[in-house]
Amino acid sequence: MSLADELLADFEEMGEEEDEDLAGEDNVDTVEQMDIATLMGGKQTIKDVAKLKDSEQLTRVLNSIAKYAADPRIEPVIGLVEEDPEYKLIVEANNLAAEIDNEISIVHKFIIDDYSQRFPELQSLVIAPLDYINTVKRLRNNLEVTKAELTDFLPQATIMVVSVTASTTQGKPLPEEDMAQVEEACDMV
Repeated sequence: MSLADELLADFEEMGEEEDEDLAGEDNVDTVEQMDIATLMGGKQTIKDVAKLKDSEQLTRVLNSIAKYAADPRIEPVIGLVEEDPEYKLIVEANNLAAEIDNEISIVHKFIIDDYSQRFPELQSLVIAPLDYINTVKRLRNNLEVTKAELTDFLPQATIMVVSVTASTTQGKPLPEEDMAQVEEACDMV
């Protein structure tokens, strides 16, 4: 493939990405409807905001990875590496990794929004999203922190600060319905 052909192929790919971006603008109405529903008193669930876990793309990529892992290739790649299905899968999985990171941020924000009623100070004490999510998952509505519950992912100093702060927090216990939504969000990660 000549340099000119590669450039032409890149332009065609960019055109397809713009078409996908334009198709994504249809989702703007959905997002605005969800925001309006929230303002009108409707409560969003985690499935309203985090959609990657149940997506067809994630399922397809994970199944393809499992297939290639179960039957590793022995023969070398013949032709352009960029045309190899396994290479394309690796590229797609790398792109999906960024989307997964974004989805974790979305879930983290959702949990902060709900759980901050119970323990508003926790967000400033446990900064890392996965550590925050695991802490909320273990604490639930009970803020009696025991060291054994958090030692596998939080340092001792942070556990001590969380424990002291939890004993003096002004937060109120979450209703069971809200706590169930928080737990569902924690389980997504």
